[in-house]
Amino acid sequence: MKKGLLSLSPIERKILPYLSLPIEEICAQTKLDKTTVTHALQFLSRKGIIKLESKIEKEIVLGSNGILYLKEGLPERRLLDLLAATPTISLEEAKAKAELTEKEFQAALGALKRKALLKIISGNILLQANKEEISKKMLEESFLASLPLSLAELKPEQKFCLGQLSKRKDIIRIEEKKLLEIEITAQGKKIISAMEKAGPIVGQIEQLTPEMLKKGTWRGKKFRVYDVTSSVPLIIGGKRQPYAEFLQHVREKLVTLGFEEMQGSLVENEFWNYDALFQPQFHVAREWSSTYYIKNKLKQEKIPRKIMQRVKKQHEKSWRYKWNPEQAMKLILRPQGTVLSARQIASNLSKLKIPGKYFAITRCYRPDVVDATHLSEFNQVEGIIVKENLTLRNLFAILELFGKEIAQAKKVEIRPSYFPFTEPSAELFVKHKKFGWIELGGAGIFRREVVKPLTGKDITVLAWGLGIDRLAMLNLKIKDIRQLFSHDLDWLRKSKKT
Repeated sequence: MKKGLLSLSPIERKILPYLSLPIEEICAQTKLDKTTVTHALQFLSRKGIIKLESKIEKEIVLGSNGILYLKEGLPERRLLDLLAATPTISLEEAKAKAELTEKEFQAALGALKRKALLKIISGNILLQANKEEISKKMLEESFLASLPLSLAELKPEQKFCLGQLSKRKDIIRIEEKKLLEIEITAQGKKIISAMEKAGPIVGQIEQLTPEMLKKGTWRGKKFRVYDVTSSVPLIIGGKRQPYAEFLQHVREKLVTLGFEEMQGSLVENEFWNYDALFQPQFHVAREWSSTYYIKNKLKQEKIPRKIMQRVKKQHEKSWRYKWNPEQAMKLILRPQGTVLSARQIASNLSKLKIPGKYFAITRCYRPDVVDATHLSEFNQVEGIIVKENLTLRNLFAILELFGKEIAQAKKVEIRPSYFPFTEPSAELFVKHKKFGWIELGGAGIFRREVVKPLTGKDITVLAWGLGIDRLAMLNLKIKDIRQLFSHDLDWLRKSKKT
């Protein structure tokens, strides 16, 4: 047993007398944090001194509204206090004076009617309670004040409150709490008994230092015994979130290829998003069902008059409709990354390098149906190449590079397509093991109707915009695009570096 004692670390010996207590009590008695205690318990388990069993307990806790109501009072309490001062009051006046939302007011009315504390006659609320009933604490109020509680240990009246409050928005929540149950083994009992008899170990050396070896102060000392065959808890080092790591990898890849990064705002106007890219104002993508519009009134951007006039002229000539400058200035959440390319080529020809290569990793928003391959909030990688005598073959080479090197796809296809701002246009597809062929995005050569109004000159511009979320999906070998933003610690820890 002496050898067993010497094999224990100081922290393990410190918690040994308290193993019959819950972890919270062990922390309180030893003044150690929970992480330190949990690690020590794992070591003791591997040494056969204790057995650990993990259990999940469901606990009822306050939701965001529950925290507010615990402080300011439940809506039914606020309404009841109002009725105590004004026993008869109209429905509209009661709602206004109690300062309740429509849903809170209806919930308060329902709760007090079930308790027979009021009744409604001809649009008026009549108080039916006496002073004693008004001052008495409601079951729901007592229940909220007693949280958190174990779901398995609820009393009948608490179960009733749980059922009532669960029907209302975010007053209470049920969370899963992981518990560790400790069982001391026969070997552990012997070691604890031996420790009680031997008393504290004084002067035990945990590690040798160069100074101790030089001076010989290690002689005659007790050394801690290490069992090099025992396993140790897995230590997870900190690292960048897998998707964030992938985005950085793509950024570095493009920079090494000679691309310069573009920056822009999440909130844009329709002019740069659509009009500058030769999309007519009657285009289906500009409907409310396809774009998020900004309700707030924000400061309007001043667009150079020459550019606006050239875009207006081009639209009215090519699409044959009366172009509306007011619609062009409506603010939206950026639905595509190509808006940055339009801004870049229109910025200033003295700043636009020819030849030049530009890219951006952009956050975009569209009201899409969320599923395994679609998100309503997503990222795109967008870019342009500006150079004389460029052809579609140059663009195909870039798209194949993305498909094979960044998405790590073995099969890549480039198919003809249509976009209002490029001609010719193409789409990049890659083969996924589960979903088959997945579209990563579109590309093409900017139309003359896009470039000439923005620059005043004829310049060849190759453009591409790809769904980088789907590229990451392939690279990280996941089957559901939503996992890119997962809180799953096991996946976050085990994901390999890009």
